[in-house]
Amino acid sequence: MTGRRTLLLAGTILLAGLLGPMGRGHAQDMTIVWADDSNSDVTYDPRVTQSRHEEQVIVQVFDQLIAADENGKMSPWLATSWTVAPDNKSVTLKLREGVKFHDGTPFNAEAVKFTFDTIADPKTGSQGAVDMLGPYEGSDVLGPYEIRVRYKRPFADAVSSYTENELSPVSPTAVQKLGNTGFAQAPVGTGPFKFVSWEKGREVVLERNPDYKWAPSFSAVQGPPKVAKIIHRFIPNAATRVAALEAGEVQISDITPPLDTNRLADGGKFKATVGVAAGLPYGLLLNTSRGPFAEKPVREAFMTAIDRPKLSQNLFFGLAKPAWGPLAPSMAAYSKSVEAYYPFNRDKAAKMLEDAGWKVGANGIREKGGKPLSLYAPCLLEPDTCVAIQGDVKRVGIDLKVENVLKQKQDELIFANDYDVLPIRWVNNSPSVLTIPFTSANIPEPGKFKFNWARWADPALDKLLADAGSATSPEQASKLYTDAQKMIMDAAIFFPVHDQVQTVVHSAKIKGLRYAVGQWQVRLQEVEPAN
Repeated sequence: MTGRRTLLLAGTILLAGLLGPMGRGHAQDMTIVWADDSNSDVTYDPRVTQSRHEEQVIVQVFDQLIAADENGKMSPWLATSWTVAPDNKSVTLKLREGVKFHDGTPFNAEAVKFTFDTIADPKTGSQGAVDMLGPYEGSDVLGPYEIRVRYKRPFADAVSSYTENELSPVSPTAVQKLGNTGFAQAPVGTGPFKFVSWEKGREVVLERNPDYKWAPSFSAVQGPPKVAKIIHRFIPNAATRVAALEAGEVQISDITPPLDTNRLADGGKFKATVGVAAGLPYGLLLNTSRGPFAEKPVREAFMTAIDRPKLSQNLFFGLAKPAWGPLAPSMAAYSKSVEAYYPFNRDKAAKMLEDAGWKVGANGIREKGGKPLSLYAPCLLEPDTCVAIQGDVKRVGIDLKVENVLKQKQDELIFANDYDVLPIRWVNNSPSVLTIPFTSANIPEPGKFKFNWARWADPALDKLLADAGSATSPEQASKLYTDAQKMIMDAAIFFPVHDQVQTVVHSAKIKGLRYAVGQWQVRLQEVEPAN
């Protein structure tokens, strides 16, 4: 306890020095400390990442071709205008002139082509951007500030994909100088903050880009940020993050526990903002390629045994609602038809298992052919939620073995196909996000990290999602995505648990936090003193 008090006192003294000028009215000297709930970041290359933690840094350092506010409303940014070809197989973008990367090199059409070409190159090892890039064929530089992006087939989501962090233009000069590995450790973008340093496991330091003058139109600050420095501090333990916030050691706490979110917001010294993220809700992918989950009745019984409304209330105290399908309900393509799937019914779940030949053994765990109904769930995301689910399914005779793992071990288990249940969530403003965990091309294999962790291969679903991505009208796309959601739920390969929410609590002395598109990452470009 004494050591912890010493740490907090030292942090308070440090922040008093950093924030003292702000208190005297010199907003331009502000330092903001963000507390992140992880310490496992490995890359700040937007072309490679698939981590929301890494994207919290990336969103400060990089800009996108097209801006989208927290609600998905689009406006020009690095691209001043865009024209979609009638066949939806290409997009021509006119680019903003006078923009420079942090290394002083110009942003131009060659930089966009380089970014997209290298994302498509398997050597880059893209985990997220390569899916968002869609059926990319190539790019034609039409002039220094004009480019045509071509696709192998109609790609209705092309324009919305340009709003995503993962497709942010990178400095070709920096990548060529540092190599992909070096660039991941020292990223160079065009954004409002420049990368300064990264002490792994402890903190990342960013500083204001004094030349920044191309913010999107919805930004309240059009020039350089009023914040001089951001310290992105890694504090995985929730109690420690909250203690640091209350002590003044940090100004913003990521993923603040629901009880603390409500308590702190009610006290007057802090403000809370809750983002309900677009994309995939928090849910479980069920591995259909091995063990008991190779049987569809077992997957259906597992889902039916879990009381989602009660679980969400107990864990989130009203801040997150139960989820029912593979898309967030805030998305236009969401189909209410999914809400009829797998309502909680413990007796029905038990009967389904009984009918499938899984009989209750002496210890209360079901058995079949001499093997127990035992499932392995390595949980990187929300292990507490996994434990709550463990309790529900045990009551019908399923032994869910939960292990809290770090990303490295999770990835090893994925490559080895040594798991039965894996939690997933994905922030994305387009229903095409369904292609990432549900198409057969994304089944992982050694050396190929992909996200179809259910290992489900259905040519009909592949075609449906491809057709939806190539739809020529919103009405056609909506119908196809509705059918895809039903097909996913009929297959019982994904169990949606709750809406994914980002609970951010910050000091009432600052204002101007804005969620990025998808309502997960927080942009700090507009932050300033509250008075």
